[in-house]
Amino acid sequence: MSFSSEVKRELCGIRNETSAATCAQCHGMLVLCRSFSFNKILFQSGVREVAEHFCTLLRQGFDVIAFVKLGGTKRPVYTVEIASLADRQRILNKLAYKNTDPLVVDFDKIRAAGHIKEFIRGAFLAAGSLSEPEKEYRAEFSFKSNDVAADFIGILDSKGFDFTMTYRAGKFLVYTKNSTTIEEFLTYIGAGNEAFNLMGVKVYKSIRNRSNRQNNFETSNILKTANAAFAQTEAIKKLKAAGRLATLPEELLEAATLRLNNPDMSLANLCKLSKTRLTRSGLNHRLQKLLEMAEDL
Repeated sequence: MSFSSEVKRELCGIRNETSAATCAQCHGMLVLCRSFSFNKILFQSGVREVAEHFCTLLRQGFDVIAFVKLGGTKRPVYTVEIASLADRQRILNKLAYKNTDPLVVDFDKIRAAGHIKEFIRGAFLAAGSLSEPEKEYRAEFSFKSNDVAADFIGILDSKGFDFTMTYRAGKFLVYTKNSTTIEEFLTYIGAGNEAFNLMGVKVYKSIRNRSNRQNNFETSNILKTANAAFAQTEAIKKLKAAGRLATLPEELLEAATLRLNNPDMSLANLCKLSKTRLTRSGLNHRLQKLLEMAEDL
């Protein structure tokens, strides 16, 4: 079950308190449905509950009876069509649309009518989608018209939600990739449970990423230590083969002996074996001196 579908199922369970709120939510679904005009009203969704909810809003808000039809080949598509001209006129007249083709969506009237939250909720049910938060954070709406998309961004902005518009594959997309904006948006339209689930995913990903960074850091340190120890051991072997160990000062001979006898040990542990209580920096300095002497050979 996709995250987007779960959010829409949660939204379908919200009851509108007034008839005006019901009409506003249905209006949001109509503006972004497949076809919205005096000649044709066609709503489609991949979520059965959303299509059924649309029928419920039509009945409660406009006294229009509609039914869901199942179609689709690769995946289910739930369709609701208002076939009756009288029903279409009843809906559009109540929403104060003039008999023009195409219909002109007046967002100033939508703002003035109030119930913006319900309108946005309906718009999301009709044409909103969410990416799986485990993969990426993205919420978007799909529009056919640039003007409608731009006006819709204005409504979102008036409620404090920062969305951006782009054009792709013949559609105008209004979207955000900000996880905090998505959380606040879901809470605003009524999907509080799924917003909380999104927060849980964010916490999990943060912990996982921090753990991965720590593991990578530790692995990197181990590799650096191993590479350094190998280079030091090879240098000391080179000095030994050249007969140079016997001529070394006592402090360098001690360092060479410690490393040669303990090729895999860290500097800190080598210091513990030292009879002269070497510090880590002191031992490292002596080993670097041995490396330089081997390079001179």
